[in-house]
Amino acid sequence: MRAGVGAPTLTAASPSVRRRVWVAGLWLLWLAIAVPALLSGVEYYTTPMAERAFSGLHERYSPAGSTGHALGVIGSGMILVGVVMYATRKRVPALARLGRLKHWLEVHIFLCTLGPFLVLLHTSFKFGGIVSIAFWSMVTVVASGVLGRYLYVRIPKTIHGHFLTLRELDEQRRELAGRLVVGTTLTSDMLERLLPPSPPAGGRDGALLQALRFDLGRRRARAQVRRALGDYGVPVSMHHELVRLLEERSRLEQTVALLVPFQRLFRYWHVFHLPLALLMFLVLAIHVAVAVAFGYGWPF
Repeated sequence: MRAGVGAPTLTAASPSVRRRVWVAGLWLLWLAIAVPALLSGVEYYTTPMAERAFSGLHERYSPAGSTGHALGVIGSGMILVGVVMYATRKRVPALARLGRLKHWLEVHIFLCTLGPFLVLLHTSFKFGGIVSIAFWSMVTVVASGVLGRYLYVRIPKTIHGHFLTLRELDEQRRELAGRLVVGTTLTSDMLERLLPPSPPAGGRDGALLQALRFDLGRRRARAQVRRALGDYGVPVSMHHELVRLLEERSRLEQTVALLVPFQRLFRYWHVFHLPLALLMFLVLAIHVAVAVAFGYGWPF
């Protein structure tokens, strides 16, 4: 069956170009800081441990050196600012006017990944004693933060950052299904056949595994939908918008099936992540106190 001539054009808000530029700018800035910091001391970092004390770069790039000490202070400061800033924004309603929560989260991720990288350079890849405890607690916090970011993004939210309910998701799903049918002469049954099967709620596979399988298979599913639209005789000019809407519908179907387990995982993640962050700051405070006691002050 062919789409009728003069069928209404499918319209929907395209992904925000400004947000893409914003995120890309943050990561370009991340690389612009991290790469030169690494390359400037790579000769020292690749020198065998037993030979570093005799290197001309030791006074600059060792943990107590001028550059190494500065990297530790800057990296620790980034972590502290990133955590306090985001935690304050989440808990102080008056700050809601200062931007959407997801933008604050992106800055939080920027600071709390770049900061640990600079701290890693501060250690000059040498771990021992309390430094080892501080470093691995920091690595664990960052790793759990990456998991938390994935969980947070997969749970649908309002513009103000509140989680949507199943009823609100069902309304979105029905509205999207209506837009798909109105925009073409494809029948509802034909459109349903273009969608991949929804994951069974409470299936044997874990929610995380199901979500990862969906994300990793999106490109292949997109190609299959394009081929099926060609078989149905849908004009090529409509493929892009139809594929996007079908992909959005598929994502909604999966979200409805996985909403409850993902919300449960997110609650468990909070129980795990927050104590780890507190432990990291405690060990960091001890490390700073010991450094000050040994006469290391402000490096600037």
